[in-house]
Amino acid sequence: MPKPHILYILWSFIILSLLRLQLNTGRLTRIQELETNTENLKNENYTKYMNPEFDKVYINYVKKHNKIIANLLASSNNSSELPKVVVVRPDMHSGFGNRMPGIICGFLYSLISDRLFFIDGYQNFDNYFEKDFDHNWDTVSYLYRGSTAKDLHVNETINNFTLVTRGNFSSEEINSYDILRVHTWDYVCAPLSSNPYYKEWFNKIIPDYRIFTTISLRLLRLHPDLKSQVEEYANNNFSDYNIGIHLRERKTKNDTNSLMIPIGHYYEAVRMLMLEVKNKNVSIFVAADTTDGRNKLVNLLSEEFKSNNIYHNNNNSVKIIHSEDNMDLNNTITWENSGTEAGAIIDLKLLGLCDDLVLTYASSFGFLAAGWSHKASRQRGLLIINPIKKVWTDNLQVIDKVWMWGAISSEPCMYMSKLLITNEDEETTRIFKSNPLWIHYSQCHYPIEPYKKSKKS
Repeated sequence: MPKPHILYILWSFIILSLLRLQLNTGRLTRIQELETNTENLKNENYTKYMNPEFDKVYINYVKKHNKIIANLLASSNNSSELPKVVVVRPDMHSGFGNRMPGIICGFLYSLISDRLFFIDGYQNFDNYFEKDFDHNWDTVSYLYRGSTAKDLHVNETINNFTLVTRGNFSSEEINSYDILRVHTWDYVCAPLSSNPYYKEWFNKIIPDYRIFTTISLRLLRLHPDLKSQVEEYANNNFSDYNIGIHLRERKTKNDTNSLMIPIGHYYEAVRMLMLEVKNKNVSIFVAADTTDGRNKLVNLLSEEFKSNNIYHNNNNSVKIIHSEDNMDLNNTITWENSGTEAGAIIDLKLLGLCDDLVLTYASSFGFLAAGWSHKASRQRGLLIINPIKKVWTDNLQVIDKVWMWGAISSEPCMYMSKLLITNEDEETTRIFKSNPLWIHYSQCHYPIEPYKKSKKS
């Protein structure tokens, strides 16, 4: 029989081992929770969709940019050689969603051409976005007086699609220019991912062709003030499953005055989406460019779901929400937009947080919301509502007789792809069409030719 003191020692050892196991298990659990929480924070922030290869490229660019600019502005710097640059002038007088594509394209051009990137004319950029490097053109523009410059894009007037689609940005001719200028409201750099000179780069850095998402989640991170507003609103209003709607009624053109935006079709799209939703709390977030249109849609949706907030027998609770209330506020800067830029950016981010999106045909705003989001890889395509004839009765007459369609990608629209296909040479068109998304780019806007033919400079 064991002696009492030996039993005591054995018992103490067992107790100590159990305590140690419990402590280690608890520590492991806390570590796992921390990792999970960290990953959740990443998912909710901007890193879920980031790929490490582009992270390296971006971080290296930021270091290079900051170092070169610091040396350039140093009082002791007597170097006569200026770094070559890409300068983007966003279109500040059209839609709020038309500012981002040019910025993303310009930064992409700077990466593949080994140039510095600057933004010209976006005076209040710092109010809306964080900056990892000083890309304000005013900082260095005085040094470039008299420098050589080439326009790559000037809205519909000038577009060097031959260079973008199959040219070399490091050629002797392009390198002879100190400044490459980009002024566009369209996602004109989409053909670059098909360019034979840069296929290897894209295959390594952005192999899924989600160029806008990859770059925008790094370059266009929300200012902390706006980010906190987005997070607070989402935490207080979003649910298990969220449907985002962007209703754009003020999108008109001279040759489409006979068309109208069918508010009822957005409501019908939501009804279809809800058929697959069961046992969930649902939020329907409505963003619009008119107060009247938004209220009409909200009333339609509220009427549909008012019966105890339950949809049919699927046991869902449903609430309809929206953010900005001053959509009829006149804007003296932009001719197509009401409301404020801060409100528009918040709406963009909130739409991007939604699980499914119902958007307006030919409006870049909704596509940007879809792309500027860690949910850009959502499996279900974006649902696009087409305009209809104002004189429609029971027999709806619609553009191409399509009332609603699903986009295959969350990449922004490139409506000038039709201009490229029509006006460029056969080889440029062939290479552009090697892009798996060329049909997506080509059908996302009114089926008419852009205003002017492309000219190369």
